[in-house]
Amino acid sequence: MDKKMLKKILILENQFRAGMGSFIAKGFETAPGFEVSAMVVATDNYLEKATKFEADLILIDMDSLRRTDALVSALELRKTFPTIPVVFMSERENPVLTKEGLVAALFNNCYWLNKPTRSPQLVLAELEAAYQGKAQLDSSLLEEALTEANYQGLLSPQQHRVMRLMAAGMSNAAIGKACGISAKAVERTIAAASSLLDVEPASELTNRRVTAAMKYLRAMSFI
Repeated sequence: MDKKMLKKILILENQFRAGMGSFIAKGFETAPGFEVSAMVVATDNYLEKATKFEADLILIDMDSLRRTDALVSALELRKTFPTIPVVFMSERENPVLTKEGLVAALFNNCYWLNKPTRSPQLVLAELEAAYQGKAQLDSSLLEEALTEANYQGLLSPQQHRVMRLMAAGMSNAAIGKACGISAKAVERTIAAASSLLDVEPASELTNRRVTAAMKYLRAMSFI
């Protein structure tokens, strides 16, 4: 079977704060010998533009967008294009929990390109590897997560998924249906993740579920 070729890349970034995405797109246009085209779009009307463009891969510039905008956009793109790989890109060092959480939120075909080089050839090689189904996170990132002194990076993909849905206001029954597990299993997963996040027990003035949701969102840098 012939290897599928990466031809079209949709790049999502803030229209008022151009970043690495625009630079990479320009590099693809000007570098000799390239047979790939890139379209840079903003977070408004991006679904319609992505549909018309028929992208093979979606690249999200995390340095240009707020993380909340990046995640919401990525989730909407995943609903519309369930099989298209999504790559989050950042030139900055980002917490491992943020990396794992964003990748886990999309469940599959999602990758993180950390501190990309400004060489279009090398960036394209990374994107082509993701397009062909490479590992979703570099193993060094997971090793870093295991050696961190705090809770960052300790949550499993399933815990990330459950906590994200819980923080979005879903009931245990609804989360269980979305994740294919029982409501009791959801309850146990939230309890385990809350312990990893060092969430304080409930009191007369606090609700542990709400506290856990807020702490998870803060840990992910969404608020």
